[in-house]
Amino acid sequence: MKRRTEPLAGTQCKKDQLRDIYRRQFEELTHLRRHILSQLPLRQLNTIFEPGCGTGLLGEELRFLTNAAYTGMDIDPEILPQKEMFITGDAGNNLLPADLYVSSFFFSSVDKPVKWLKKVKKKLSPKGLFAVFAEYDYTCIGESPDTGLTDLIRIGLQSQGINIINGSQLDLFFQKAGFSKQAGGQVKSSLQKPDRTFLEMHAENIPDVLPLMSWRIVWGIWRS
Repeated sequence: MKRRTEPLAGTQCKKDQLRDIYRRQFEELTHLRRHILSQLPLRQLNTIFEPGCGTGLLGEELRFLTNAAYTGMDIDPEILPQKEMFITGDAGNNLLPADLYVSSFFFSSVDKPVKWLKKVKKKLSPKGLFAVFAEYDYTCIGESPDTGLTDLIRIGLQSQGINIINGSQLDLFFQKAGFSKQAGGQVKSSLQKPDRTFLEMHAENIPDVLPLMSWRIVWGIWRS
């Protein structure tokens, strides 16, 4: 999960842990990402902008699939790759013109999604697209057996300023902002042991024995 409301603090060790988590998420969602990419007119684009690009994994992949100029922006300069295509900035307030906006685990850090998307709409070219590759729906976390860990996670996320309902409301946000939906859906992981490092970054009092958990991922493509 990527937090974009303020610079991440901590040691390089924590940065490395974040990079490992982002890499794991990226690899786990390879099939979904390929499905989404197959529905985008990548060869017809001139410009792509990714708010909250994190370690730049999606941007690195896109540059091999399109001749479009890609720019990724993130508020944390320490996590960004040292390449010209990645710039430091608050993507909640600083938007770039583009034919395609892409995001991955970004909307949980947007305080007023409809207002923000209306700004995005003004920056998109005519018939421009916004592709959300992945967003957690924190309202649908599966847990077996029930240990109360789900509630601990939600409380911890909210205490960090993370909007836990945004993933479940994407369709509504885009509709209110004047977008039309082109494609979308959701995938749910099977019940499995969660990553303890991931949990400890976002919740307190994690039980010694972790339950099996499942996560719902929402995706979609909207036209301006």
